[in-house]
Amino acid sequence: MNLRNLIVLVILLLVALLAGLNWQLFTAPSEINLIFTRISAPLGLILLSVIALLTLLYFVFLAVVEAGAMLEIRRHARQLEQARKLADKAEASRFAELKNYLTGELGGLRQELAGLKEHVATEVGEARKALSLEHDTLKSQHAEISGRVDARADQLKADLVARLSHLEKELSASTERSGNALAAFLKELEGRLAGLRNEDGRAG
Repeated sequence: MNLRNLIVLVILLLVALLAGLNWQLFTAPSEINLIFTRISAPLGLILLSVIALLTLLYFVFLAVVEAGAMLEIRRHARQLEQARKLADKAEASRFAELKNYLTGELGGLRQELAGLKEHVATEVGEARKALSLEHDTLKSQHAEISGRVDARADQLKADLVARLSHLEKELSASTERSGNALAAFLKELEGRLAGLRNEDGRAG
């Protein structure tokens, strides 16, 4: 029971209590003017009857309103249930579509990944082949350069040997006065020879 009905019942109880306490006054006959005629009747009972009738009409109206509200609530509840079912079906359909879409996308990504792996493997193989060829080329170039350096070193050695032989012949034919100069010159030549040999050794 809500507060409104409780207030109405309290008012009715107060009216009933007032009528009970003043029952003789309520039942005493009185001259009542009905505009077109006059009658003699107890005004208190008439008013109590009117109050009772209005109360009955109020509760009937309230019952009708509550019944209509309950029916409206049930109708809205059915509509909400139908809407919820439709929303669930639509959501399930969207989930199914999303699942199919994601499955297709995942398959495409897997295919792209497989293709990318194959491409990378091909590129790596080609890079390895190119590096191997470059290494072989560098090895051949290094061997060629080493051969040229060795040949040049042999030629320099031969030239130095020839020059030393020529110098020895000239030194043997020189006089004793140029001995010191020749000794210094020989030391200088020996130093140069040692430097050339070291360079030849490093170059070799």
